[in-house]
Order: sequence, then structure tokens, then C-alpha cells
Amino acid sequence: MRDEIARLAKVLEPSFTAPEDAELAATMMVVALRSEFLEPMKEEDRPRYRAALERLPRGSTATPQLVFVSPYDQKTDPHWRVTFTVGPTRYESSRRFGSMTEAEAYATDFLARLRGEINQPNRAGSAPT
Repeated sequence: MRDEIARLAKVLEPSFTAPEDAELAATMMVVALRSEFLEPMKEEDRPRYRAALERLPRGSTATPQLVFVSPYDQKTDPHWRVTFTVGPTRYESSRRFGSMTEAEAYATDFLARLRGEINQPNRAGSAPT
């Protein structure tokens, strides 16, 4: 799964402001897709999974939501972090922000970029293999 995430993250990098954001978005999409299949994946499901993986980011079933913006280490290293969910799974951004306002602006921008990628018409060369 790491390779699938890394390939998709490379495709997404131009749409995000930082490589770690592209990786976070790719992780959300690949994990959401993977959750649609039983573990361990049946051999007969592999072609359908690969075809869906190749279409990503278009058509992803990932529906990320902002869960919360929260302060961390406010005494020694004051910063804010952002946590998203896709279904029951939580994803925390590795980025740090100096204020709640900055963190919320990042979350809004991240979600807009991710939804834009998912809803974008098919583009040549976007699919990882």
C-alpha cells in the first residue's frame, strides 16, 4: 500500500502546497478505496481494485471531514494541528500552525483542493500503476 500512496502522492503534488499534503490526500484516498475490499483481498477482486486505483484521484470514495483543530505542546512548542476523518479513520496533518486561524484556513484549503482533485475530469497520465 505504501507504493500505491507514494505514486498517487506524486500525481497530486502539483495541486497541493506541500508534498506532505499530497501524501496525506493520497493516503486518505487509497485507504478509503482499500476499505471497500475484504482483507485479505480475494484474487477475483484484484482487477477491480487495480482499475479503481488507476482512476484515482478521480472518483475516490474518500469524503474527508475536518474533525478538529487543536493546540499541542502549548508550554514548550506552541502550535496548532489539524485532524481529518474519512469514515471512522482519523488522519492528522504533520503540519504545524502558529494560530487556530491559520490551521482552520489550511484545513479549508486542503479540503477544497482534495475535493477538486476527486471531482476533476479524467486527465491523461494521472493514474498510478
